[in-house]
This record gives sequence, structure tokens and C-alpha cells, in this order.
Amino acid sequence: MGRGLVIARGGLNLRESPKTGNVLSTLRRGSKVEILEEETWLKVKKSDGSVGYVLADYIEKEDNDLVDQSTNDTPVSTAVADVLSLANDEQDQCVIKTYANSQFIGKELRADVDFLPHLDRLNQYALDCAVKIYVTSSAREPGRSVSGAIVPPASRSNHLVGHAIDMNLQSASGFFNSSKLKKTNLANLPGEIQDLLNLVKGDEVLRWGGEFNPEDPVHIDDELNRRNPNRWDLKLNSR
Repeated sequence: MGRGLVIARGGLNLRESPKTGNVLSTLRRGSKVEILEEETWLKVKKSDGSVGYVLADYIEKEDNDLVDQSTNDTPVSTAVADVLSLANDEQDQCVIKTYANSQFIGKELRADVDFLPHLDRLNQYALDCAVKIYVTSSAREPGRSVSGAIVPPASRSNHLVGHAIDMNLQSASGFFNSSKLKKTNLANLPGEIQDLLNLVKGDEVLRWGGEFNPEDPVHIDDELNRRNPNRWDLKLNSR
């Protein structure tokens, strides 16, 4: 059916089956795959012949209007080249934007532009699981106190640079807040809620706060404060 290029900033999990299938491997940004089936999830084949499923939103189809300078032989689309040139690295400056998507409800979601691709991926997970993400907190202003926090805010919180959200979950089965989302209650949750949390837990970048110590089950972030502490500092200082 054609070929495609991985454009997810943090890489892309190759799964054995759509949605919650076992992760076979992680495709690096810029890697190329052959598209075998095309729906919300793409069935793809890697260059080594292994076959699996990935989210379609993070594969850009190739066409023949531009040559990829890294290989000098494989054509890629202009759109892909633009994405790669603009997003090879995260920015040092914190640029907060309002974000909206189909599965996010509740309070206004404000996030750093570098966190937006991860929110896109989270939205797709929630869409596949038929779950709404009710936002209760997102980017926070440095120096402001936080009311109603489930756990005491960390001094190097990813909220301060727009790389985290706090949320409740909502589905046809009901509304799920911090007490219901505790890790010890995970096995008692409806299947769609378990599926979403397991997708977040299996993500290549995102973290679910239910696995923190102390746990914070309404929290999701991308671990920027530990993954790249220098960039976290630069982003905070730019606010």
C-alpha cells in the first residue's frame, strides 16, 4: 500500500495487535516502514521484515516530491521534511499554548508546545478506549500555590513547564477520580479505563502517576524533569 515515516517525537511502539497488543519493539523517529493495512491503526512492516501495528497519526505517508538528504535515495514528502527539520530537538524556551482535542474535557488545557505531540497520542489512546479525559490542572504559573492537590506538588514539577496534566477519567461506566484510580484498585476498574491506563504505562514517553511513590493517580507527564533536567531548567527560566 506504500511506505511511511515515523514522525512521533518520542518514537512509536510497534504492537502485536491494535490498541493494547503486546509491544514488539519501538520504532525510532525517522525510521521507515511499509504500510500493509490502513485504518486508525496501521499494519506495518519494518525493514527487518517484522510486522505489527502502530497508531496511524504518527506515520506520515511518503510520496515522490522530495529526496531525503540523510539517505539520498528514499523519497519523502515535503510535509515530512518540514516536521523533521522543525522538531529534531525540543525547544529550550517554554511556549505555552491552549490545547483542545476530541477526548479532552473539563478545564482549559494549557501546555508547552513540546508536550503537544504527547497529548495528541494520549487523545488517540483515549479515543480508541472510548474514554474522556477530564482535565483538572495543566500548566501552572511558577510561584503560585496549588489548591486541592492530591499529593504535595514537587518543587521541580513538570506542571511548571507545561509538560503535565492532572485529570479524572469518564466513560460509559461512570466517572473515575483519584480514589477510584489508585493503583491498588486498578484490577477493579472497567476494561476501558484499565486499557487506557495500560496504554499510558506502555508508552515510550508518558508516565502515569499511579506508579509514583507516593502515588498520584490523576497525573500524567513526560518525565522532562528527569529525562532532560537541563532543558527543564531552561524552560522554567524562560517563563
